[in-house]
Amino acid sequence: MTQHAAQANQGHRYQYGEKDVLAMQSGVVVEVREIDPNEPWLGKSWTVKASWLTPKPMRYFHGELPK
Repeated sequence: MTQHAAQANQGHRYQYGEKDVLAMQSGVVVEVREIDPNEPWLGKSWTVKASWLTPKPMRYFHGELPK
């Protein structure tokens, strides 16, 4: 079963559909920006409900899902 975020945390990585995104703020409804591994800059931004996001492992947390 996929775990979705009740609240997103600023700077954390998430999966949104087929896209990897970075939360630009913390909260229940947040702005996210697409992470494109082929581009050095973050992509377009949009606003989503945190419940639509799936947490992704992060290097900062040694490959674990942040809490």
